[in-house]
Amino acid sequence: MAVATFDTLKFANTLKAAGVPDKQAEAQAVAFAEVIQINLKDLVTKDDLRLAKEDLERSIDGVRKELTQQFDTKLQKLDSKIDLLDQRLMAKFQQVQWVGGVLVIFVLAVLGLLIRLSFFAR
Repeated sequence: MAVATFDTLKFANTLKAAGVPDKQAEAQAVAFAEVIQINLKDLVTKDDLRLAKEDLERSIDGVRKELTQQFDTKLQKLDSKIDLLDQRLMAKFQQVQWVGGVLVIFVLAVLGLLIRLSFFAR
C-alpha cells in the first residue's frame, strides 16, 4: 500500500507565517500528521483493488469449473439412465413383437382349423 507523506515542517511554518505561536504551530502540525496517518492507513489503493479483482476472478473461475464438472457428471448420469430406459423399452418392444407373432400364428392356426372343420362338417 502506498504511504502518504505529510510535511509537518512546511505545515508548521505556514501556521507560524500566519501568526500562530511557534510551539502551538509545531504541536498542531504533529497532531494533524497523526490524524492523517490514522485516516490514510485504511484507505484502499489501486493495488488493493487489483489484487481483490484477481482473487475474485480466480474464485469465479473455480466456481465455474466446479459447476461445469457437476453439470457434466449429472449429464453423464442422465445419459446412462436414458440408455438404460432405451434398452428396457427395446426389450419390451421385442417381447411385444414375439407375443404378436405368436398370436398371429395362433389365429392362423385357429382359422385353419375352423376352415378344415367347416369342410368336414358338410
